[in-house]
Amino acid sequence: MIFQWKSWITKRPDKNVSASTDIYKLPRTSLLWIIASLVSVILPHILRLPVWLTLFCLGCITTSVLIFQGRISYPGSKIKTVVVFLVITSIVFQYGRDIFSTDAIVGVLLVGVTLKLLEMKLKRDVLMVIYLCYFTVLAEFIYSQAIPVAVYMILCIVIITSALMSITQTEEYQRPVRTLKLASLVLFQSVPLMAMLFLLFPRIGPLWAVPLQNASGVTGLSDEMAPGDIGDLTRSGDVAFRVEFASEIPNYNELYWRGVTLDTFDGRGWSRGINSFAQFLGTSRFRDRPWFEAIEYQGRDVKYNVNMEPTQQNWIYTLMVPQIRDQRFIMRQEYQVETRRPIGQRLTYDATSYLEYVVDPSLSREISQRTRTLPETGNDQSREFARQLYSESGSDREFVNAVLEHIRNENFSYTLSPALLGENSIDEFLFNTREGFCEHYASAFTFLMRSAGIPARVVLGYQGGEFNKYNGTLIVRQYDAHAWTEVWLEGDGWVRVDPTAAIAPDRIEFGSQFTLQEDATFLEDEVFSMLKFRSSSAFINDLILRIEMIDYAWNRFVLNYDQGMQFSLFSNIFDRVSKEKILMTLFFVMVAFVGIAAYFVLRKRAEKIQTPANALYLKFCDFISDNGISRLPGETPWEFSKRIAAIQPQWARDVTNITDIYMTLAFSPVDENRYQEGVRQLKLAVRKFRVAN
Repeated sequence: MIFQWKSWITKRPDKNVSASTDIYKLPRTSLLWIIASLVSVILPHILRLPVWLTLFCLGCITTSVLIFQGRISYPGSKIKTVVVFLVITSIVFQYGRDIFSTDAIVGVLLVGVTLKLLEMKLKRDVLMVIYLCYFTVLAEFIYSQAIPVAVYMILCIVIITSALMSITQTEEYQRPVRTLKLASLVLFQSVPLMAMLFLLFPRIGPLWAVPLQNASGVTGLSDEMAPGDIGDLTRSGDVAFRVEFASEIPNYNELYWRGVTLDTFDGRGWSRGINSFAQFLGTSRFRDRPWFEAIEYQGRDVKYNVNMEPTQQNWIYTLMVPQIRDQRFIMRQEYQVETRRPIGQRLTYDATSYLEYVVDPSLSREISQRTRTLPETGNDQSREFARQLYSESGSDREFVNAVLEHIRNENFSYTLSPALLGENSIDEFLFNTREGFCEHYASAFTFLMRSAGIPARVVLGYQGGEFNKYNGTLIVRQYDAHAWTEVWLEGDGWVRVDPTAAIAPDRIEFGSQFTLQEDATFLEDEVFSMLKFRSSSAFINDLILRIEMIDYAWNRFVLNYDQGMQFSLFSNIFDRVSKEKILMTLFFVMVAFVGIAAYFVLRKRAEKIQTPANALYLKFCDFISDNGISRLPGETPWEFSKRIAAIQPQWARDVTNITDIYMTLAFSPVDENRYQEGVRQLKLAVRKFRVAN
């Protein structure tokens, strides 16, 4: 049985609505717009929501359709209370300790919006659903602010605005395409105001930070390292950060982006130790730490700007040794630079690095002891090997070279898919499997150094990157993650030693993509990414770089438009920039904008909304008027057609046909299909008449 949809339903009065209040007669087309709005804002969250929560939202939408078809009644207050209780309880069990996480809060928001569909009795209820859809658009920007997401959200706003407009239209006037065009036009007209507010409104920092639960492959490096951890990152091609150099670009093999220092070994993995000697890097600091004052900056300086993706960690990435003057950062004694809070949103900072340096020429007793310490037992074969090789070496530096030579000559291999290691991972790697990724080599090398009594530690970060020829930036991706070793040598302080360079020099000279592109697990998580095919097509590679150029501009000049950039913009206008000048400029521009808008609105007479038939007939009358016969005030269509026939007899047949069709459409009751067919006939008749004459 086929049911005819009704435009509204008033089946059962609600005891919460007074008798004098009429239930809002929601047009059918408006209901479809509202459902389309809700589906469009829910769609990006489907993969994050539990399956049952998505099905619940779908059930609410289906129930609202049944209500407006007249098949079921509105749910009573008891039913709504039970449903809300069950949903909230299920969400609590679903998320457990993460009940206040972003995913849980967004889930509650989506459930609340869909439940509101079931009580759209008054017009204010309908408006509330539409306004909540506008608010829900913001939820997706918590997760991503990329250009495709922004474009999709603009489409959602157009759909929601169409829903808002549709509830103000009569049933006869509602045409989906026309409503969509009108909503798009209104939003397009608001672009100048939006751009003005974006540029001129005083920029303030976020009132709160939203913690997101990201997988390690997306977030990046952690503050611990075990065999296989960094190798997992090579499955991802996500951008870690982008760099724009303001000075001469270093050689590729000098691009070691330091992140976090690991100096504690538990027999299998490395982790951070405790360091309380942090140096504040702001310009208002009172004094410098002795270790910070002792840094010797040598050689040329490298100036650069980093645009870093959120990591939910504290450290940032810099070349050694960095000079930074920024209130947001501190530097640990291990020379890693950190923020005071986890980086939950995109971060931009400037730095100057000196690639030649001397740090810690004299090592403190505490750090010396910590960077020599090993577990009392385990990996005995490696310990013995280190002692024997050290006894054959004349100095610490010669021992370092001897270990590198051993790695270079003893059939070691560089691979993303090494054999699994057991409890004595260092022994198994050095003497059995002899295959691994950078973390295997850095871990084993550092262990051998400590076994010989030489202070050593592991450094995690990124090495290399890809230069974009279209905007001159360096793109560093997750698969560029790298681990290396720092060794303390008498007179030289801490010196970087990369054992990976001994076994895979191409990795350091040309990058991970060049070295690992034939490995089956490389970019394994990028199923639909163009990165997997760039080596086989110059066109795809060129397209990726152009997309990266656009994405960098979006991040740099839109998402990172902060107070500093705003002051730089105004410094080109005023000699001295202040917030007062920015506010005054905003005020005068607003007044000018409102004045211009008022001028165009007031000078134009309000036009009566015409039906399609009326619009076509008036167009016909205008054409006749252009040919010297104007319609008189109060003259009916029939009278006008007779007067035209008397003046221009050759037009009589066509004018009579046009007037006939119009009178039928305007004054005779017809159903929707017949009306549309009549409009098509009238449009064709008017067009033929104009072409012929």
